[in-house]
Amino acid sequence: MQNRNFKILIFLFLGLISFLETAYSQGFKEELKTADSLFQQKRYTQSLTLYEKIAREEQQASPAMLLKMAFIYESLEDLSNALYALNSYYMLTSDKKVLTKMTELAQTHSLEGYSTNDFDLFLKFYDEHRNYFILITLALGILILSMIFKRKKKLNERSIGLSFGLLSIALVAFLLINFSQLAPKGIINSANTYLMTGPSAGSDLIEITGEGHKVEIVGKKDIWLEIKWKSGRAFIRENNIQRLPN
Repeated sequence: MQNRNFKILIFLFLGLISFLETAYSQGFKEELKTADSLFQQKRYTQSLTLYEKIAREEQQASPAMLLKMAFIYESLEDLSNALYALNSYYMLTSDKKVLTKMTELAQTHSLEGYSTNDFDLFLKFYDEHRNYFILITLALGILILSMIFKRKKKLNERSIGLSFGLLSIALVAFLLINFSQLAPKGIINSANTYLMTGPSAGSDLIEITGEGHKVEIVGKKDIWLEIKWKSGRAFIRENNIQRLPN
C-alpha cells in the first residue's frame, strides 16, 4: 500500500513539474512575442526592457533578439551594451557583416580590441569545432597504434616511424585538450574607468579610459582583473568589465 502511494506521489510530482515547465515556456514565448511586437511598433525602450528580462531569466538570447537589442542600445548611445550584443551575436553566428559593424563602431569611437585577422578567424573556427579536432586526432592515434601492433605481430619488428607518429599524435592531443581554449574576453562597461599597474587602488594609474573597449582577461586577484592593454598589462575592477560568452 505504501509503495503504491509513493508511486502515486511520484507521478503527481512529475506531472506538476511538466505542467510548470509548459506554463513557463508559454509565458516566455508570450513575452518574446510582445517584445517583438513593441519593436515593430518602434517602441524600442519598452521592447528592450522585455528583451533584457528574457535574456536575464533565460541566460541566453537568440541571434535575432541580440541584433534588435544591439540596434536599440546603439540608438540610445549605450556603446558598451551595443557592442556586447553584437559580440554575442557574432559568437553564435560567425557573421562577418557584424565584424565589419563592430570595426566601424570601434574606429568611430577609437576603441581597442576590435582588429581581426585571418589567424583570429582561424582560432574562432577551431574553438567552435574543437571537439571534432580532438576526436580526429584521437582516431589517428588509435589507427597508428593498431598499425604498430599489426606490424609487430606480422613481422615481429617495431616501426620507428610509426612510433614517432604515435608520439606526435599524443603530444598534439595533449595540447588540444589542455591548452587550446580561447582566452576569456570582456568589454569595459563604465566611463572614466581607472586602469592600474597593480591590483590595488593604491597602485600607479596607467590611464583613465572610457567604455566599449574589448580586452583579453589573463588573470584575477580579489576584485581586480588583469587584462592585456595595448602593448602591456593593466588591472581593472571586475565590476567595470562585462564578460563575453565563450
